[in-house]
Amino acid sequence: MEEEQSLAEIADFLERIAGNIRQGNMILSDDCKLDLPRNVILNIDVDRRTKPDVTATSVEIQLKWKE
Repeated sequence: MEEEQSLAEIADFLERIAGNIRQGNMILSDDCKLDLPRNVILNIDVDRRTKPDVTATSVEIQLKWKE
């Protein structure tokens, strides 16, 4: 999923995900629900690429677990 949204829309989305994680699952869409184990690995990656006229920055938040 990739689309431009306002900071408020993104915060609302992340708050819904956080609430679901507290319940032990992630609901990303009507057809994508993931049940989570009690403990997962959290990985946060920041990537900054600078060119002469622009800097592009991305932040990736990744949850990993074994089934």
